[in-house]
Amino acid sequence: MKKKSVTKYNHWSLLLVCLLLYSCSFMPDKLKIAEQLIETSPDSALHILQQVYTGKFSCEEDRALYGLLLFRILDKKYLPLKPDSAIEFSLNYYQIHHNDTRLAYCYLYKGRANKYALQYENAMNCYLKALDVALIKNDYLLLGRINSDIGDIYNAQRDYGLARQKYKLAFNYFSQAKLQSLAFNSFLGIGRTYRAAGNYRKAQLHYRKVFALAQDSIQRGALLQEIAINYYNNKQYDSALVYFRQVIPYPYVRNNRAIRYYYLADLFFDLNQIDSAGYYAGNSFRYSPDIRTQRECYRILANVSYVKKDMKEISGYMNKYIELSSSIRKIDAQTKGSILETMHYTTKEVLNTKLQRLYLSASILVLILVGLIIFCVWKRYYKQERCKMEEKHLQQKIETRRKLIKRQRDILIQKIEAMKAIQTNERKRSKPEAKAEMDRQIYNIVLHLTDREFFEREMDILLNNLVSKLKTRYPSLTIKEITWCCLHMLDIPITDVLLLLDYKVDSLNKMKQRLAQKTNLTNASELNCFLDRILAEE
Repeated sequence: MKKKSVTKYNHWSLLLVCLLLYSCSFMPDKLKIAEQLIETSPDSALHILQQVYTGKFSCEEDRALYGLLLFRILDKKYLPLKPDSAIEFSLNYYQIHHNDTRLAYCYLYKGRANKYALQYENAMNCYLKALDVALIKNDYLLLGRINSDIGDIYNAQRDYGLARQKYKLAFNYFSQAKLQSLAFNSFLGIGRTYRAAGNYRKAQLHYRKVFALAQDSIQRGALLQEIAINYYNNKQYDSALVYFRQVIPYPYVRNNRAIRYYYLADLFFDLNQIDSAGYYAGNSFRYSPDIRTQRECYRILANVSYVKKDMKEISGYMNKYIELSSSIRKIDAQTKGSILETMHYTTKEVLNTKLQRLYLSASILVLILVGLIIFCVWKRYYKQERCKMEEKHLQQKIETRRKLIKRQRDILIQKIEAMKAIQTNERKRSKPEAKAEMDRQIYNIVLHLTDREFFEREMDILLNNLVSKLKTRYPSLTIKEITWCCLHMLDIPITDVLLLLDYKVDSLNKMKQRLAQKTNLTNASELNCFLDRILAEE
């Protein structure tokens, strides 16, 4: 009996060993098939990985490959790069077992996960480590992707020249690898740096070159979108509207549809088509907008609500706008990628010898600190001096404008006094109501208050286009509010202002408070300075 039980135990042990061997041989085959399908059939590759039960991995190598392939497929399909533990395990495994190519790809996708989360410092550190390995292997696809992603970060951090260099490198690598789609995106990114830097003409010339590379509707849509944004930023609204209307139905990737809707909403608001602006700004949220697009959409919605005088909506949208602005400031406060890249390569050179490392590290830290201190001091001094000069120049312009206005006002007052002198005898016999009516008629003769078009034209001539500036910048201002601004700048006596506007003192004060709110001032006491600045503007 004992012999039979031992034999039975041996059979079960043999069967378990066979199952383990089978699982270890079968699992790598499935992973290899998934790896081969990633670029051509990512859906099929993802389906294979979803059938793989990670808890049954008997080999760490299989688990590491699974994590890397999962992130490659998710990124290919524009899905969130999660869970972090999957790529972290793969990264740690390949660091220990020295598979440089897969290690570089792990750094790439960990970097992308950080980039999509707007954690640019962490992303740059990953990309630079990936670049160190990729340069050794000379993998054009990997080199192109790394440089393209770094270009995205530089562009987001406003280092447009450096971003352009990275996109050009990426374009060359993708071209050598004969990857048209990726090469197109990098070439389009070059134009985006010109547009973001405000060089709209050069951006437009570059987009003409990009036309030759666009091969499908997604690429053409991306190109049309960039052209439309370029026209909009250049304030060529008619052309921008034509291209935005063309690009809306085009297919898109990631959050491009949200970006299109946001710019279209902003454009419609500038064109004073308020309902359309609100519609597109609201619909942008349906297409996963990034944080900057969200903030700008809330800004547009707040402005639309302000025009419609929906105060409840304004409060909600402004709170969202302020909250997102705070988050964006934290994002922008991150260390620039260019500094991280400089420090990375400097550190590599320093590591050649221990003495050089200590000496150069100390020198770099001192230089950076001294440079930052000098820069901060210089920037503060320059800003103060510039503010002083600008304020002095502004005051000079204001004084000059006041003298011109005073001369015009003296002429007007002389006319008014002369007309009153003619009516001296009649005024002595008249009641106060009749005198007020006579004064109103005199002002109407001199200033043409009842002829609105003539009055506004004359005030623009006398007051350096004050009426036109106010109507353009603050379309919600009423006729009486604009009239008060003109009479106030002409220094018309307050009693006459009350008469001409048919106000009492309390009513006038309330009107001034409303005017301050509409012009984004804290209180009515700032109106004098506000109007002086507008008069001084060219």
